[in-house]
Amino acid sequence: MKKEFKKAVDTEKISGLTQPKSFMNNDEKNNKTWSDYSEIIKTEQDEYNQVLYTVAVEPAMKEAIQIAGKKLGRTKGGAKSIVRNALLNYFEEHPELFE
Repeated sequence: MKKEFKKAVDTEKISGLTQPKSFMNNDEKNNKTWSDYSEIIKTEQDEYNQVLYTVAVEPAMKEAIQIAGKKLGRTKGGAKSIVRNALLNYFEEHPELFE
């Protein structure tokens, strides 16, 4: 007879984390512009709605982000805010990527 163990944490639904939506697919139904995404991002930021997204970068880039994030400080968003602001600035400069 095999013993059944109960999970200490329900891994099916972790609060605050969800699977990323595949919004970057080239579906014809996806006709959002950067301004549409910008408004959605502001709403999601107000609601603290976040997902994890992993990107490979050079080791020196990772170190630079970590050092700058520590200098910025956790209360000001740290490394996350540096990456977020860089992406927002990039998308604002290149709205044609969403056309």
